[in-house]
Amino acid sequence: MTRPVSINGTRQLLNENDLLNPLSSSLKKNVDNLKKMFEQCDDIVFHFTEFSNITGCLIFLSEMVSNQAMFEIEQGLSSFSDRSNMKEAMTSFIRKRFSFSSVMEVDNNQSVAEQILAGNTVLIVDEIKTAFVFHSSNSLGRTINEPNTERTVRGPQEGFVEDIHKNVMLIRRKIRTPSLKVEYLSIGNQTNTKISVIYIKGIASDEIVKEVHQRLSRIKIDGILESQYIESMIKDSPRSPVPTIFSTERPDRVCGSLLDGKVAIVVDGTPFVLTVPAVFVEFLHSSEDYYDGALVATTLRWIRFLGLFVTLILPAFYVALTTFHQDLLQSPFLIRMASNREALPYPVLIEAIFMLLTFELLREAGLRMPRTLGGAIVTILGLVLIGQAAVQAGIIGPVLTVVISITALTSFILPNYAFHQIIRFSGIPLLILAGLFGFMGIIVGLMFGLTYLVSLRSFGIPYFSPVSPARKESWKDVFIRAPWWAMETRPAGLDIDNIQRAGDGNYAKPPQNKEEEEK
Repeated sequence: MTRPVSINGTRQLLNENDLLNPLSSSLKKNVDNLKKMFEQCDDIVFHFTEFSNITGCLIFLSEMVSNQAMFEIEQGLSSFSDRSNMKEAMTSFIRKRFSFSSVMEVDNNQSVAEQILAGNTVLIVDEIKTAFVFHSSNSLGRTINEPNTERTVRGPQEGFVEDIHKNVMLIRRKIRTPSLKVEYLSIGNQTNTKISVIYIKGIASDEIVKEVHQRLSRIKIDGILESQYIESMIKDSPRSPVPTIFSTERPDRVCGSLLDGKVAIVVDGTPFVLTVPAVFVEFLHSSEDYYDGALVATTLRWIRFLGLFVTLILPAFYVALTTFHQDLLQSPFLIRMASNREALPYPVLIEAIFMLLTFELLREAGLRMPRTLGGAIVTILGLVLIGQAAVQAGIIGPVLTVVISITALTSFILPNYAFHQIIRFSGIPLLILAGLFGFMGIIVGLMFGLTYLVSLRSFGIPYFSPVSPARKESWKDVFIRAPWWAMETRPAGLDIDNIQRAGDGNYAKPPQNKEEEEK
């Protein structure tokens, strides 16, 4: 059986048995096998060294290894002198001498290759059938800074980065308990991307954890470059455009989900971490909801619900109103609108679609332009092209310009980027239905959409939980954000093992007056 292996762009077929064969006691044979495996890989360094009349070879990736770590390895090896029972002596010496980093042992070609490609240094010694792995990778990548897509005024200002170890550290730093389990695995025949599955034992459902592992194990693909690869291959409805897996770059958001009994999937190379299962209302919640007071957080949540409906149906409502239901407008306003639209060449439906497409073009242009120019150019083009020139040229009406501008503004109220995108584009089918059938088209479209959302599941959990099926005990964190003292239990419907969040089941609310406080 052969297995394709790609190393720095070189694709070759290696026999499966050659990869799994144990290391030989001959240094030359081991090095020859590795050189054959890494043929045409000029960044792989084979550095032969001698210490106490012992020949060894240090193998590493030149761009990924710290020079300081390599210097310490060579300096440390030079002090070895015991050749009696060399295997045990060498192992004992290395573990005592190299206290600056953890050292592990591997005994086959595949493990050696994986460790080298991970940025570690491998030492192969003559007459020893075990290779020693030194964790010497150079810490590259950007530093921990503020999340780009989920900004808050109050609360932690640190976000995930592209390094999986830093991301796991950010989670560990907030949840300091042995119950927090971190399980690593690799996915991708060519990339061998490191994945970690994180959950809290005793809170997360064992069935959901098992299901996550099963779905990840079924992934067969050459490479994983971003967490969306994983998301699209493990979601319940693969063809559904609706996000049924939550993605975030905020460590505090992931920790909150873990404490609610969910499972996190961290992918190396991306700052976006996945949490499962996900429910619909979760996409309308912000991290800042839990750092503000209950009244303020509840008010902001209702503003987001309002923004959701405005983004979804405002253009469709305007098109239906002006096309089929003019009798609902007051006469002065109707006369003004009729006069404004008298010289316009196209129906209001065509104008609305044109405006939405123009907004999307400007938005994409702003994202792709250089950061120093994008904002200014898009602002100028938006003001001149949409706000003034199009209206004066008689292509679109001024009221429609206001409607589309409000819709574009309210779409950014939605805190989750993936959810923001699908809601924005879902307004187009409603717009077409409104232009063809009026308010009836909007109602039918919303009914079908709601029915579809209710039918969805995320890792076996109803997508509209705890609204449908109704779990009223969990509504304290759905439409409102109740005070922390009132949220005694975790969200129902997730089949979690430990439902109690605070207290002993008889958790009482704070004293309401002086007499209760004295008691």
